[in-house]
Amino acid sequence: MSEVKLSTDGIRYIALFESTTGATARDCLLDDDNNRVIFVVKTGDMGMAIGKNGEHVNKLVKSIGRHVEVVEYNDDPVIFIQNLLQPANANNVKIGFSLVFLLIISKDSLTIL
Repeated sequence: MSEVKLSTDGIRYIALFESTTGATARDCLLDDDNNRVIFVVKTGDMGMAIGKNGEHVNKLVKSIGRHVEVVEYNDDPVIFIQNLLQPANANNVKIGFSLVFLLIISKDSLTIL
């Protein structure tokens, strides 16, 4: 399997994230289309990453100039996918050979992906 390499910006963002929050970032995804950065944090570091009243995330937004999202990693792919889709409630995630099926139920709609 080939490795995914971080860009220079990704490496800088992870260093800034870790020094600002004290949390460990496992990965950093740059979404240029939506002007956001998504940080995947070590299991258990979510509270530290966000900070009291979102203080750490707000500092990062000001420093980076992009919307910042934080997702907690989990070794269980089902739980990790549910974390990725927050705040949507992915009640039923099934992983097949190469497919992932999601059932998302909200107050207003039902979505099957």
